[in-house]
Amino acid sequence: MDKKEVFKQYMSENEILIVDKNPVSRNRLLKTVYDLGVSSSLIHSTGKLSEAEDFIKNKNIGIVLSDYFIAGGSGFDLFNKLREKNPNSKKLCFILVTSNISQAAVAKAAEEDVDSFIIKPYTIQSLQESLITTIYQKIKPSPYLVKIEEGKELMLSGNVDQAMDVFKEATGLNAKPALAHYYIGQIETLIKNLEQAENSYAEGLNFNSIHYKCMVGLFELFMRKERYNDAYKIVKKISKFFPANPDRLAQVVRLAVMTNNFEDIPNYYELFLALDERAPKLVNYIGSGMFVAGKYFLMNQRREDGLKCFEGAAVSTAGNGKFLRGIVESLVDFDLVDEAEKYLNRFISGERETPDYLVADFLVNSKRQQDPNYVVKLGLDLYNRQIKEFSSMKKLISAMEESGYGQDKVLPFKSELSQLYPDKAA
Repeated sequence: MDKKEVFKQYMSENEILIVDKNPVSRNRLLKTVYDLGVSSSLIHSTGKLSEAEDFIKNKNIGIVLSDYFIAGGSGFDLFNKLREKNPNSKKLCFILVTSNISQAAVAKAAEEDVDSFIIKPYTIQSLQESLITTIYQKIKPSPYLVKIEEGKELMLSGNVDQAMDVFKEATGLNAKPALAHYYIGQIETLIKNLEQAENSYAEGLNFNSIHYKCMVGLFELFMRKERYNDAYKIVKKISKFFPANPDRLAQVVRLAVMTNNFEDIPNYYELFLALDERAPKLVNYIGSGMFVAGKYFLMNQRREDGLKCFEGAAVSTAGNGKFLRGIVESLVDFDLVDEAEKYLNRFISGERETPDYLVADFLVNSKRQQDPNYVVKLGLDLYNRQIKEFSSMKKLISAMEESGYGQDKVLPFKSELSQLYPDKAA
């Protein structure tokens, strides 16, 4: 059976989904597929990730032809959704439409996740040939890919020694066997030979420096070994080359904070802004990351960078009271009272009686107020309302001492502060 016959048979059993945010480009892809003899009832198209996901849920999609970036995400996100629905299918086919050579390199590095890629601009003939060839190779895989599948089946059935032999055999069947080295690393990780697993993933990256699976394998290994600086370098590289998604972005921001790479966090904020969907977990990580980065920049006399980060923290968390209070507290600590007062206005009217607002308001007023006795009055008002936040209690104690209160009056507050916040008060 020749390539065209294989393609026709495949398309008679599967439906195709075309995803491109540009209507002209999308229609061109649709017509190209239709001209290959595919029934119009089997072709679906959209420009949005959300609509594409609906097609995946409700149709028998076998092949996805997607642009690199689509409204709401990327082609990679879409491929993962289809793979989640059909985890055991070996006939799913993913073709990425790219706009430049660097995107093509990324598609090539996403081995096993992307079956083929097409670079714009393309001719109708080259597109048709690419589609037919990709489907044919999917149905009639190379000896290398056959070995990879054989090894995967052995590994999943628990025959790790046989699987290892098969993957090692596969390394001799391809000029750049990064994928085979990835699975060798997976087996070595499984049997807890972690040093050798690291070497195997690194070997795979020698063949393709941005091989997606090898980078992910290495990242997970470094996390397991608590080598967080090394893990951050890997996940930062993944984020640089592969389209951002919420889970990965949350990982990279968390690790950036853990490893004190605060300079990088504003770049991740820009990636965050480009996302259409922002899960609460990611929002919290971005808000925390931008807040910590803001304090870092202020400590290093980079006022404007610090203020930009605080603004980003406030915007990304939609004015969350916890973050607003933290920003006000930090600005007050750095004597930026005018800037701090602006953030008081970011609290919505319904939050003006919350502890977060009352503490923030107290900190601003206590910084502006010259009379320590008045600060004591404000602080005691908070205390008597059972608002015993560390910074406000500390300021209250300082004002009491400045006002001449005896230690018999001050010590009970100090003792309570130590009990409530033993780490901070020490």
